[in-house]
Amino acid sequence: MRWGYLEYLWICAAPLLVLILYAYARWRRNLQLKRAGDHFLVEQLLKTVSPERRMIKRFCVFFAVVLLTLAALRPQYGQEQTTVRKAGIDVAIAFDISKSMLARDVVPSRIMAARTALKQLLTNISGDRVALVPFAGISFVQSPLTGDQSAIDMYLDELNPLQMPVGGTNIAEAIRRGTALLTGSADKGDRGARSRVVLLITDGEDNHPDRAKAARAAAKQASEQGVLVLAVAVGTAMGEPIPILDEAGNHQGYVRGQDGQPVVSKLNLALLEELTGTPAASEGSRVFQFNGENDVITPLTATLKGLQRSALEMAMRHRYNEKYQYLLFPAILLLLIETLLSDRRRRVT
Repeated sequence: MRWGYLEYLWICAAPLLVLILYAYARWRRNLQLKRAGDHFLVEQLLKTVSPERRMIKRFCVFFAVVLLTLAALRPQYGQEQTTVRKAGIDVAIAFDISKSMLARDVVPSRIMAARTALKQLLTNISGDRVALVPFAGISFVQSPLTGDQSAIDMYLDELNPLQMPVGGTNIAEAIRRGTALLTGSADKGDRGARSRVVLLITDGEDNHPDRAKAARAAAKQASEQGVLVLAVAVGTAMGEPIPILDEAGNHQGYVRGQDGQPVVSKLNLALLEELTGTPAASEGSRVFQFNGENDVITPLTATLKGLQRSALEMAMRHRYNEKYQYLLFPAILLLLIETLLSDRRRRVT
């Protein structure tokens, strides 16, 4: 036995208030009778009143208020498990937190602008399951598939490129890890009827000679497993030197190459077009270029919402059986009795 609205326990004072009002009414009535005196008319009127009937009416109202008060506290007894289902898709967000994402050709920086845009996207795709896979030279699962997108927001705020132990941009590993999350045997539901997406948020730049080839192979493997690869290309073709920041976020200069010149990080749009299989400028493109000023969220949201949606098995919930009606019906009956019952004596003919 439990009470659904136990925080409203103060309404239990209602029956006591009824008793106080009855006591006050009786005091006022006796006071008025004393003022009226022992007149013959007053005595005759009092003879028509039935104290027993009046007492029954009062008991009906009092107990009706008691039952209504208990019903308002929402009594519940017993429980059953139910599956909560929502329509949606599965999205594994592969978020690039390499040091090149600190470049400021996108204001205030690539990573901060991408983080803000991603948070806006999450509000637009409410109901979908989302996983977060940050990556640089390595990748890791920050959050498995979840319908709690507020948790993804919290994790995004904690991502810091300075904490990554391996530099570079290993897109291949990020795609493979995201694909494994979407196709793993631990995932529940009808996977064949559900759209699954790896969403790359990256500048696509990596000077490692073999990683571009590995990324193409990973994207092809994801496609063979029914996973769609989308990409948000963050940055500009002109590029920007990669800043060096201390732990407090203060600017300490720029990353320099072997020739002593600052290393300029440029958007590698061509690679992202290869991974998604569509040119960025074409209709129905799966690459969404983001320079910090254009609206990338609206077309990306439209693409995600246009994908096939199905029921996802979100979680098991305990539903308690409501019992307030067993108190509400007798309360209504008592009020009806009080209304129909007169406090006058029956006339003897």
